[in-house]
Amino acid sequence: MNKLSLIETKELNSIADIDSFQDELYIAEIDGETFNGVQKLDLSVPIRMNALLIVITIQGKSSLGLDYVPYNVEANQLIIILPSHMVQMAQVSTDFKALLLVVSPTFVDGYIDKKRPSMVNYLKIRKNPCNQLNGEEVAFLSSLIRSIRKNMRRRTHIYYKEILQNRFLGLMLEVANVLAEKQDGLMMPTLSRKEEILNDYLQLLVINCKEQHQVAFYADKLCISPQYLSLVLKEQTGKSASKWIDEVLITEAKIMLKTPNATVQQVANDLNFSDQSTFGKFFKKHMKISPLEYRKSQ
Repeated sequence: MNKLSLIETKELNSIADIDSFQDELYIAEIDGETFNGVQKLDLSVPIRMNALLIVITIQGKSSLGLDYVPYNVEANQLIIILPSHMVQMAQVSTDFKALLLVVSPTFVDGYIDKKRPSMVNYLKIRKNPCNQLNGEEVAFLSSLIRSIRKNMRRRTHIYYKEILQNRFLGLMLEVANVLAEKQDGLMMPTLSRKEEILNDYLQLLVINCKEQHQVAFYADKLCISPQYLSLVLKEQTGKSASKWIDEVLITEAKIMLKTPNATVQQVANDLNFSDQSTFGKFFKKHMKISPLEYRKSQ
């Protein structure tokens, strides 16, 4: 399998007329000419983007490939592109207009309830990335995205990030409501063997992540080799099994470090690190700052 380019959110700065919050949240109204003029992002070849993309199409047409499945995109569609999707744009009409929201995983880490989303819902979205909307739904969801964009410009607000996070969470709840109302028309996911492995692995990870940090533990539970488990996860999500473990541990650590009464030693113990020093090195490797520095920054 060819290695796919992983595009980071900061590379979106080449899009004209885009508003951003750090490198975590981007909103833009794009058209065919703007899109075709973005030379830095070559979407004519398959890529993965390290972010969630929400697109509401207003007019025009485009051809989109997700996981090599072709989609014809027209006006009044809600498109959800997950970080695990392989994306390829075949063509975009010159009269194309859409509203684009891009959010990195770090924007919501530790903010939205730490309960993991249902894998059935995750896979349902993955298998149904393009959803037709009516005019009222387009107007409503577009107004919510534009409201987030308006608040992105209120940079002196004392609770600037929290306001954006709340607005984004509200948008996601409304998107979930729209999709729930269309549930009868969505294709229920029939899982391939590799998708079953992904599903089972993530369920095991949720339950055991604090105690079990080794890929071999999960591979043994799934009755496959660690190498094959990592190969499947890399193919399905763009991340290896060990990368998933590290990211879940970091998320749990950040949540715990926001608890005022929890010491760094207690966090290290709860996450089953051998000692505080080992935990500190692990945290700094991934976050570039120490656990104490992270706590002070919150």
